[in-house]
Amino acid sequence: MYTEPKIVSTSELQTRSYITFYLDNKRVREYNGKSINLTINPNRASTLEERGKLLRQLQFELLKSLQANNYPAKKEIDIAPADEPGTKFLLKAALDKKMNASLSKTYKRNLRLIYEQFIRFLTEQEQNSPITTLTTTRIEAFLSNYNSSGTYYMDRRRDLGVLFASVGRMLDKTLNVVKRTEPARVKARLHKAYDKEQIKPILEYLRAKNYNLYLCCLFTYGAWLRPHEEVRLLTKEHFMNNYTEVHLSGSENKGGKVRVVYLPEYIRTEIIPVLDRIERSDNIFTGSPKPFNDAYFNTQWKRHWVKMFEKGLVFNNQTIYSFRHTAAVQVFKRTKDVYLLQKLLGHSSIMVTLKYLRSLGEFNSEELKEAAPTL
Repeated sequence: MYTEPKIVSTSELQTRSYITFYLDNKRVREYNGKSINLTINPNRASTLEERGKLLRQLQFELLKSLQANNYPAKKEIDIAPADEPGTKFLLKAALDKKMNASLSKTYKRNLRLIYEQFIRFLTEQEQNSPITTLTTTRIEAFLSNYNSSGTYYMDRRRDLGVLFASVGRMLDKTLNVVKRTEPARVKARLHKAYDKEQIKPILEYLRAKNYNLYLCCLFTYGAWLRPHEEVRLLTKEHFMNNYTEVHLSGSENKGGKVRVVYLPEYIRTEIIPVLDRIERSDNIFTGSPKPFNDAYFNTQWKRHWVKMFEKGLVFNNQTIYSFRHTAAVQVFKRTKDVYLLQKLLGHSSIMVTLKYLRSLGEFNSEELKEAAPTL
């Protein structure tokens, strides 16, 4: 005997909602669809409207289960055959392979996070079933958790696609289930380049207010290094040839190849006194082997950006990366040499550099047409 399931909820997202009913004279509360083998989580909703919709869905599914005398539902786990490992096993193997590859720390972290989140999303049955049984609808249901922005959605879609592609190579199969999901429109965020007359006043301000941030921006502008994963991790041993060059291994830069950058005199003037007082394995910013955390320069920049904006030194969409973009624009305008720019920026291919220039408004399809060979 059971009573009809009812929704118990409030107008505050922080308070957990649930479905309640009596079964054999005992009160039952269900906060999600786990008991009936469904992934329905009203209390993970980001809006009241979404939570209400999920609560009504959960109420309906629980009533169906009670009417079919199938509450709580039995767990039916289809274990993949011995020669066909389950989805969880294969994705974990793909992740482990990526973790042992020469990839950036951030890239590995993103792959690990998407793996953990996807496995939590899957039912136990889906985790242990062949990966080929996953549908596009299920993948889209998972990716819907990242709809807060087009860029966020597409980045997570890409990360999941990397793991599926790796599994496909392991099985010698083409797994297009992630590729078949609906893409989101990404509104490009441009790190707007600085005008030439902006550079010195900004650097002078930072030199007086935050020397570490000043050095970071100087390296980003004058040595083409990426601020958060290349500049932040620099140690004394990266500086070679009487401190005139920085040498990065393939695992220490996004391009994945050994990279050597020249240091102009204005950087050497600032960095040599710093290098003279630290040990070979010490980070140039902390003075110890341990670097600052991943978000250090972002946090410092946000604090000073507000003050610089008030003073008219910076404008909207100008960031630390804008120093790198400004240098790229200057070189391209002066040389029109895309291949030189690829080497200076440390891009993995010329196509990355072309896309980079297009995003800065410095290269368009008409120029590509003019550069194309004729027959």
